[in-house]
Amino acid sequence: MYALPTEVESNLLRMGQEALTNAIRHANADEIRVELVYDRDRVCLRVKDNGQGFGVGSIPSSEGFGLLGMSERAERIGAQLTIRSQPGQGTEIIVTVDRE
Repeated sequence: MYALPTEVESNLLRMGQEALTNAIRHANADEIRVELVYDRDRVCLRVKDNGQGFGVGSIPSSEGFGLLGMSERAERIGAQLTIRSQPGQGTEIIVTVDRE
């Protein structure tokens, strides 16, 4: 393992918290998996639930469940944010940060 810049660490933590909060509040999930994978070139945070899911393109940004904030945080630290979800299929949020 290697140390991440403080800003990267704190933004990853906040995005993870937001993803967990969403899964608990909105998804009606009974299983949530959180994975933090370090490899040589990047760090990947993945939060996946088996909840009700949603149509990614169909959420008004005013009710975006913090998704806008998450994408702003990802941008701030140069991370790639992927949100995969479909109604009835659960949700997966993946944040990938290349090692500097």
